[in-house]
Amino acid sequence: MLASAVTRGAVTIGVGAAGGLSFFLLNLPLPWVLGSVAASALITQLSPFRPELPATWRSYAMVAIGTMLGTGFTPDVIARAGTWAVSLLAMALLSLCFGLFAYMVFRRWGDMNRETALFAAMPGGLSVVTMLAEQYETETNRVVLCHTARLVVLLISAPLLIQWIAGIDLSAANRTAFSAPEAFDLTEHGKLALVAIASWYAATRIRFPSVMLLLPLLSSAVLHATGLVTVHVPAPLSILAQIVIGSGVGARFASYTLRQIVRDGWLAALVGVVLAAGSLAAAFLVAPFAGGDVAPLFLAYLPGGAPELGVVALALMIDPAMVAAHHVLRVCLIVAILPYAAHRVGTPRTGSP
Repeated sequence: MLASAVTRGAVTIGVGAAGGLSFFLLNLPLPWVLGSVAASALITQLSPFRPELPATWRSYAMVAIGTMLGTGFTPDVIARAGTWAVSLLAMALLSLCFGLFAYMVFRRWGDMNRETALFAAMPGGLSVVTMLAEQYETETNRVVLCHTARLVVLLISAPLLIQWIAGIDLSAANRTAFSAPEAFDLTEHGKLALVAIASWYAATRIRFPSVMLLLPLLSSAVLHATGLVTVHVPAPLSILAQIVIGSGVGARFASYTLRQIVRDGWLAALVGVVLAAGSLAAAFLVAPFAGGDVAPLFLAYLPGGAPELGVVALALMIDPAMVAAHHVLRVCLIVAILPYAAHRVGTPRTGSP
């Protein structure tokens, strides 16, 4: 059984890597994430193979991404963290508006009950959303599909809109990791690896949503903010983590027929387009008051997964620390608010606590 799971996982990674390499050679944006998403999703619909990753593999990727995001918390970044208050408040209010808008759309045009629409409308936090959704009278598969379809739209639109607003050469960003690789320092990289492993070990013993991302992020941030470590995660590990995350997103489509994808996916994708436009508009409005640039604010406001959009910030080197801080706050808000909202709106399943 274990060998079968490992073999299936290895093939899934291979499919994702092939897609990522294809996108890289074609100079498409975010090749390792979008390429692996595309390849993994396509193979679910065009072949009998069902891509799937062992749960521990995603946790390893989350640790790597959390560690990578933490490297952005340099002393200079920490010094200006106090200026994030305005943008953090705007993000919280915007997330509330996004959730209410998506809820109304799914109720009106998605033919969903209140419980399913509520969980499908959450602006991120898929792990806690899925965990709670299973305790209420929701159609969990539809909830996951809506989150996945919206996330795919955000991952595709984000780099294109950023190229437009910031003038970033996406092709050059794809090659940066290979053109100027950081020199490997056994001592410095060894310390970073030990802290990442210790964070993973501690995270396995803590029950909290997204802890595999949050704890390594915090640990790495402390190391870099204090100057104890200055190096980054090596590029090959960064690329592998992106492939794991992308392949995992694409593999979710294995649970759905094309008819189901069309039924719910188009509406969730349309919601994603509207929310991306709203995030961009909010970034332009808030930037003068927050004293920041539009591009990182846009990434921070996008209502998607913290690891996936964190990867976008890392790949394009757009203030990953600031983007991560906003998405971490959003996850915490969802964890705090969703149980109360679900209790008010939803009906617990029989036998649920």
